[in-house]
Amino acid sequence: MRWLSLLLICAALGSCSKVAGFVGGAIGGEPSIAANVQAGRTNAQTVGRTSVTDQRVEGTKARTIEQSAGDTRVRTESVQTVVVREDPPAWLLLVALLGWLLPTPRQIGAGLFALAARPFRGSFPGG
Repeated sequence: MRWLSLLLICAALGSCSKVAGFVGGAIGGEPSIAANVQAGRTNAQTVGRTSVTDQRVEGTKARTIEQSAGDTRVRTESVQTVVVREDPPAWLLLVALLGWLLPTPRQIGAGLFALAARPFRGSFPGG
């Protein structure tokens, strides 16, 4: 029985080695993940340069619409104020502070148990 437990421990530790990975791959033990998945309405898998111009505008209320297939810049006529907010919101900092200061669930349970056991101290033998 001792040899069996020793063999199981060696097998568990040996499975982490590089050689065990090659042996497992040779007999097909590793999972196969296909990372070549395309999900969408218009998909194209090309090597080199490609151009996709499938665009449609439906039901807008804008005065003018300008479409382009390759330009991703933002154009505007005039900008009055630009506000860039990169700080985390104040409520997130408050939640982080409270999470750091408040006790853990294990500490809360131990405190409730100690509170419930306080009236019974000394009434049982050995306590």
